[in-house]
Amino acid sequence: MSGISKSDINLSKLGIAFSEDADALSILAQAMRIAVSSPRKRIALVVYTSFEPGRETLRGIAQFAHELDNWRLLHVPEGDHISISEWLQSSGVEGIIARIGSDAMAQALHATGLPIVDVNRAVHDIGIHQVDVDDEGIAALVAQHFTDRGFHHIGFYPHESGVQGWSQRRCKYLQEKWAGRGGFHIFEPPVNELAGSKAQRDAVRAWIRALPKPIGIMVARDDGGLMVLDACREENMLVPEQVAVVGVDNDQPLCDLSSPPLSSVRLNHHKVGYEAAQVLDQLLKGTKPSSERLLVQPINLVTRRSSNTNAISDPTVALGIHLIHENLSDSRLDNDDLARGVGISRSLFQRRFRKETGETIRNYLIQVRIKKAQNLLKNSDLTLSEISGLVGFGRHSYLSYIFKKHLGITPGSLRAEQPR
Repeated sequence: MSGISKSDINLSKLGIAFSEDADALSILAQAMRIAVSSPRKRIALVVYTSFEPGRETLRGIAQFAHELDNWRLLHVPEGDHISISEWLQSSGVEGIIARIGSDAMAQALHATGLPIVDVNRAVHDIGIHQVDVDDEGIAALVAQHFTDRGFHHIGFYPHESGVQGWSQRRCKYLQEKWAGRGGFHIFEPPVNELAGSKAQRDAVRAWIRALPKPIGIMVARDDGGLMVLDACREENMLVPEQVAVVGVDNDQPLCDLSSPPLSSVRLNHHKVGYEAAQVLDQLLKGTKPSSERLLVQPINLVTRRSSNTNAISDPTVALGIHLIHENLSDSRLDNDDLARGVGISRSLFQRRFRKETGETIRNYLIQVRIKKAQNLLKNSDLTLSEISGLVGFGRHSYLSYIFKKHLGITPGSLRAEQPR
């Protein structure tokens, strides 16, 4: 005992008040008795880390566990429901948080008799408490996004085979939210074809080709956005002027690597994990949660280039707007260049552009450049001179002049407001 000091034990966490006059050995003995009688609860996590929502869910669980400070988290190795069930039987766990993906898995976990919280909702009526994202809230954000941009047709691209419960819910709710606003179009994956196969890629291209334009498409999850954007590129469809695309999850690497960068609904899987852990804690204490199902609202819709447009019904104007974005850094870009690019006279293009957008080409070009400059000032470490060149303002002094004239601020003051 002589090798252990009072400072080696966190007595406050054990509920022991320390006094300088107390006997150290007596305190240590009391602490050891409490530690033995109150071991940490072993909690199994059947939540896989191969995608960002899973990792965020685990972070939320971990935050709650650190705050509670009496759980030991055990991450279950990936496998089928049989191997997972065998692992649980031998691990001595007292509670489970799982992403339940099938009836067989639900039955295997339920058979353990342990308190369980599901963070997937793929299986219904299984007598297990569930915490998940709100698919209706997701659909509402996307429907409003396309409504605000003047689209009259939208489509839904499901996840892989389309049989996943969350994918079906998002389609159902989107269709309900869009009712009375315009046409609704659903991609039907070819039967018995793997995701990414030539047959499926051809089917996506055919679907994109046949859709009315302009159209907004919601993909069930961000990875599906890559397939849709690839099909648009192969069909020479302008994104977002003819086909605007929005994903779900805001998986940063996927969204940024997409061409163009993918707009996406930012979910709150961190809160899903935290709330699931809180529900499990109630179950472990014998307290009945207020509801068997808790749904967490999405945070917002992050708009990137793939849907950052208003619906453009005139294909010539759509091409002109696409050329503006593609050549934004060219400070010499003018009405004549754009008219030549779309293949009509300058005067005709100017009339059609103003009729479609309500703005002159010059004003539209300036606004696009200002918006991109604002984004770069907020989200990059590029110098003001570099930003001026990238958005086609050329000189740093001209960027400052435009900001002062149109926004009433300087580029430097906008950057200074950003947290670092």
